[in-house]
Amino acid sequence: MRESLPATAQNAFKRAARYVPVLTWARRYQREWLTSDLIAGVTVWGVMTPSAMAYAQLAGLPAQHGLYAAMMSLIAYAIFGMSRHVKVITSSTVAVMSASVLASFAVTDPARYLLLSSALALAVGIGLVAAGMIKLGFIADFLSKPIIAGFIFGVAITIIIGQLPKVFGLPGGSGTIFEQITQFITRLPQTNLFSLGISIGAIVVMTVMRRRFPRIPAGLVVLVLSIAAVGLFNLDQRGVSIVGSVPQGLPTIRLPLVSLRDLAGIVTGAAGIIFLAAGESLGTARAYATQHREALDADQELIALGASNIASGLAQGFAVDVSLSTTATSENAGARTQLSGLVTAGLVAITLLFLAPLFASLPNAVLGVLVILSVVSLLDVQRLLAIYRARRADFLLAITALAGVLLSDVLTGLLIAVLLALVQVLYRASRPYLAQLGEIPGSPGAYGDLARAPNNQQVPGLLILRLDAPLYYFNANQATKQIRDLVAGSKDTVRAVLLDLGATADLDITSADALQELMRDMREENIRVMFVHLRGGVRERLARMGKMADFGAANVYPSIDVAVRDFKGAWITPDEAPVPVAEATPDRDAGIAHQR
Repeated sequence: MRESLPATAQNAFKRAARYVPVLTWARRYQREWLTSDLIAGVTVWGVMTPSAMAYAQLAGLPAQHGLYAAMMSLIAYAIFGMSRHVKVITSSTVAVMSASVLASFAVTDPARYLLLSSALALAVGIGLVAAGMIKLGFIADFLSKPIIAGFIFGVAITIIIGQLPKVFGLPGGSGTIFEQITQFITRLPQTNLFSLGISIGAIVVMTVMRRRFPRIPAGLVVLVLSIAAVGLFNLDQRGVSIVGSVPQGLPTIRLPLVSLRDLAGIVTGAAGIIFLAAGESLGTARAYATQHREALDADQELIALGASNIASGLAQGFAVDVSLSTTATSENAGARTQLSGLVTAGLVAITLLFLAPLFASLPNAVLGVLVILSVVSLLDVQRLLAIYRARRADFLLAITALAGVLLSDVLTGLLIAVLLALVQVLYRASRPYLAQLGEIPGSPGAYGDLARAPNNQQVPGLLILRLDAPLYYFNANQATKQIRDLVAGSKDTVRAVLLDLGATADLDITSADALQELMRDMREENIRVMFVHLRGGVRERLARMGKMADFGAANVYPSIDVAVRDFKGAWITPDEAPVPVAEATPDRDAGIAHQR
């Protein structure tokens, strides 16, 4: 059908499909996928309905707002998302971050709190869409896996401590994590045994069902049983806290308008959530894309994630991101496309229209249990131990991020994690590894790191060095200092230094000056400085700076082997005929010119 369209219309369709992937996957949808998508959609609905309500309370909102956020975000991602597998929906991590951001406003009016929560989701969405439009998909890479592991571990502890009072039927705590623990312990004698009994029963039922009947949504079963128990035994009259009246109907779409003063705090908080949501969401999407060998556009995923948050914010929801557990549930249920997400959204709409009043008797203790059981898996001790065994420095970063969450708050902990990531990148970049190379025995023309293979043979009088990182203004002095130290510490007389700059694609003024000063210092000691793998961009930059003449074209070589032969005075042509170095220069220059 599309082939019959005029060329102009086809081009317009392609441009639209670039940003609205539903135009592509819906057109290619196959009828045999429908059954799998319907089953997956129903399964996800059964699992996420109680969780969404629980996460709403985690975000500081009434339970129904979790259903609003889930429904709208699923619809938006199905339209704008590329991945056939991931589900953008409510999550514990982003819910608690949303509550952490809004805690700084010290809001006592529920209506104003809801307004600020919606505005925060909207700000997160706008920021993510903007990031995707200007191709900032790489921002997700600023948070390394060790830092995310430590941060998530800390958030999980914070969530569990915050939900324990619900499980025991106690008033909620406030303050730092340690203050909440103290308040919880001192209030333990006031435990409501009926609430505790419901919590224990919910834990037992969910644990047994997950092991014996994994395909049945245990959370939904517990939700139904607990509502029935409250009604049968009048537990709400025995001190058991319940959700209370749940409004029936779909959410009202409205723009959350806040004051300029509030907007400053909203934007600041949104920046932190954007970093975390982008890191978690793109990480999950990439994992599934790799598993299924599918292409993934990180920038489009940011746009889809942003659209989901905008939709949630306009529908009185809260910030959302990709839920790993819901995505895994959908995958295991056999979902083939994002139609499964639309099925789930439709069932949520039906729930809001016809089933909402039934949730009035839902015990808050059960919601607390659902949250705790959903985040227990985030306490991944084995992951931290694996990081410890692999690299102690990364483990220290993970523990620092974890401590930042526990000792301050979630948002501050995230900012500490981001700062650590940037410091880590800059520190590693400022301490480039400089490998000293030697000839590999039995492999003519091959050279390897002497530190890793001591059997490699150093060329007498020649120091072959490879800089295993790009040369920048903040590491140039450190790199040239290492070269001077190696020259000064060499046991043999150094007549030349051969520097491999293949890792450097461009050169700034500071780096060029540092290399120039190194060459001058070496010349004063009658030491020649030679270069290999000098990229075209670097040579062009040196020429524009007027420094190429000082470096000397005769000191630039296409390969280490060519440079070593020149140094030894044995330049060999392809037909093995020895010729003077000057006559070989055109061939060498041709080789250099073909380098990128």
